[in-house]
Amino acid sequence: MAITKVTEGVRTLGTGEVATANMATDPTNASNLSSGDVPLAQLGNAPATDLTPLEDDIAILGFKVATNGSLAKYDLVDQTQDVFQDASGIDASASTNEVRDSSNYYSGSEPQPTGGTITEWESGGTTYVVHSFLSTGVFDTNGFAGTADYLVVAGGGGGGGDYSGGGGAGGYRIFLDQTIADDTYTATVGSGGIAGSGSGVQGGDGGTSSFIGGSISKSSTGGGGGGAEISAGRPGGSGGGGDYNSAGGTGNQGGYTPVEGYAGGQGTSTGDLPAGGGGGASEVGESAPDNSTAGDGGDGLANTIRTGASVTYAGGGGGGGSPSATPGTGGAGGGGNGGTTPTVGAVNSGGGGGGANVDNGTGAAGGSGIVVVKFAAGAFGGYNNMTLVSNATTSEAVPTKGDIVLTYTNGIGTATINTDIKAYISRDNGTTYTQFTLADQGDTGGHTILTAHDLDVSAQPSGSSMRYKVETLNQSGSKATRIQAVSLGWS
Repeated sequence: MAITKVTEGVRTLGTGEVATANMATDPTNASNLSSGDVPLAQLGNAPATDLTPLEDDIAILGFKVATNGSLAKYDLVDQTQDVFQDASGIDASASTNEVRDSSNYYSGSEPQPTGGTITEWESGGTTYVVHSFLSTGVFDTNGFAGTADYLVVAGGGGGGGDYSGGGGAGGYRIFLDQTIADDTYTATVGSGGIAGSGSGVQGGDGGTSSFIGGSISKSSTGGGGGGAEISAGRPGGSGGGGDYNSAGGTGNQGGYTPVEGYAGGQGTSTGDLPAGGGGGASEVGESAPDNSTAGDGGDGLANTIRTGASVTYAGGGGGGGSPSATPGTGGAGGGGNGGTTPTVGAVNSGGGGGGANVDNGTGAAGGSGIVVVKFAAGAFGGYNNMTLVSNATTSEAVPTKGDIVLTYTNGIGTATINTDIKAYISRDNGTTYTQFTLADQGDTGGHTILTAHDLDVSAQPSGSSMRYKVETLNQSGSKATRIQAVSLGWS
């Protein structure tokens, strides 16, 4: 075999003088490598690894661990976690309008009106606040004027005794888009009329309901009691039904426009001596249709003011008669049925009581009235925006990048990311903040996940006291945003 001798001119090859293309075997092709370690320099064609999904998962797992363990704010390496199990992670002196409730933070509002039973319902993205007065009370606007709807229904009349007419419904009045000045208002709820008992005893009239204060004075008239043994029904908001051969009482005794109620029906003087039904808010009570059948109570009126669903109020009571007469049925809206055991008007409906089908018997009492005030959330007092600032956490080195993962829910309406929810990071203890651009990463447990990664904070003054700031903006009666958890990271 021939021997080649290298006798002079030998030198060490410089870096890069032998290119991959000049090599007999390409070392960057994994199939050409049979043993040994692959130098890092040969991995230049390996794609970069995106670790942000792992960072998001770590934060979400951290939230779940903290929630399941009821843990307060805690720190990981270059990261802090808080699911607001308590307030220890929040700097109350730097935050504004923050309200913590069952492990989340939301914007507090100005003082709201008080009084009655307070409930809420939502329609078309607007939340309505309802104050229902089931008994007499005070509606206090607490320093603010506003616009509201209110309903005033008086107590229903009682059914008469002894072959008697049904009680008339309490007067029904509703007022929409009314200006309510800052003041206190007395909501008086009328009681139901007592039942007539014994021969010739008419049912008692229902009590007046009203809403009065400042320049407002609105009332409705109690329903008229049902007639008994040749006596007419009594007048009222709606009139009571007449006993046999007697007319029903007249309605709308307040003389209002639109009317608060209608007259009761008339009884007959032959056959089973059936009586008339009490009048209702939408129609007259039925007169006895024949000699053996008592009149039905007049129907009431429906509205959605209290629950968002249709509710009917102020139905008249059904008439009675002799024991062999077919009793009348109470009108829609809480009217009681006539009969040998007549039924009372429904509580807080203003319904009239049913008439008796018993000689010298006892009718049924009328139902109590109600006063309801409804307004859009925020109509009285203002809704605030929230600034939520964390306590400082010390990083091991001065960071140049920041990451955030937070979760939120829409209490009311729908928040727009980076408009209604904004998030910031500071490395100099909250003196300087840089805003994240948040992105929606889907939902977990009903909470929406927002994230942002690798935000450059190198332009901030050097420091290692890390804080986040979260803002909820444009909060109102149709938009309320709740922050559930925050994780801040840095590198």
